[in-house]
Amino acid sequence: MLLAIALTILTHLVIPAVFLAWLWRETNRSKLDWLLKLLVVALYIVHIFLIGRWDWFSYYLRFGLVILLIVAAYQSFIKVKALPLYPPRKLGHYVSLGISSAVILFFIAVLGSYIPQGYSFGGESIQLAFPLKSGVYYVGHGGNHPTINYHNVNPTQRYALDIAKLNAVGTRANGLYPELLTNYAIFGETLYSPCNSTVRKAVNNFPDLVPPQSDRNNPAGNHILIECKGADVLLAHLQRGSLTVQERETVEVEQAIAKVGNSGNTTEPHLHIHARQANTGKSVLSGEGMPMLFSNRFLTRNSVLFHR
Repeated sequence: MLLAIALTILTHLVIPAVFLAWLWRETNRSKLDWLLKLLVVALYIVHIFLIGRWDWFSYYLRFGLVILLIVAAYQSFIKVKALPLYPPRKLGHYVSLGISSAVILFFIAVLGSYIPQGYSFGGESIQLAFPLKSGVYYVGHGGNHPTINYHNVNPTQRYALDIAKLNAVGTRANGLYPELLTNYAIFGETLYSPCNSTVRKAVNNFPDLVPPQSDRNNPAGNHILIECKGADVLLAHLQRGSLTVQERETVEVEQAIAKVGNSGNTTEPHLHIHARQANTGKSVLSGEGMPMLFSNRFLTRNSVLFHR
């Protein structure tokens, strides 16, 4: 976990800071030299803007990164206005341009690997009501590509969502990775049925674990599997003892059914939700996954929903 935290700090904060300082302060030999450097920095900023887990540091910080890019681009352009378009004809200058061009092509290839696939879907989808009601909710994993949704490699969970709640400063928790469950904004949030449904399975007795502990033997932890509109919908990692519905019970849309917890194979409190085609799986974690729409939105990483 320490490695994951270090990598997140490196990719979200350290590398952008180094790139922006490089763009701002670097001496350029021509406008072309400057433009290629600008593209290198801009493409990385776009990449981390899209795939970053900004609920760790603040969802709003990702927009600050874009503002800093604009400021750095403007300030650096002022210094190159009087330079020629092309650099002097020296081998070292062409080597520098070649390296910048290669990095640009690399970033374009990376972006092209998950755009637009990750933000689109095909086939039949299911329209659901959003199952949380009182706050600002953030999608940590979601979309149709493993780069923005690690569940996507699993046929059943191809379109699964991991949902957190943002506090007043735009982070999912008080602290970077606290052990206290109540420091996570979503812990204990009331969960509502996303559709008129029948409860197919309800599990209520697994403990809520201290982060980053997880229960790999019971991946879904406490969970509810409901049947609605020709699909089975799983809501997982619920709080122990919080379920208010039982198997074979009929449930109305937006009826309170449980609370969000930290049970099962999860390293911190969040809501996991995915849909599969009805009766296609022998267990709650098998079957043919299908896309979910909430108010006609296909949610992906960094999607935010405001429910007050």
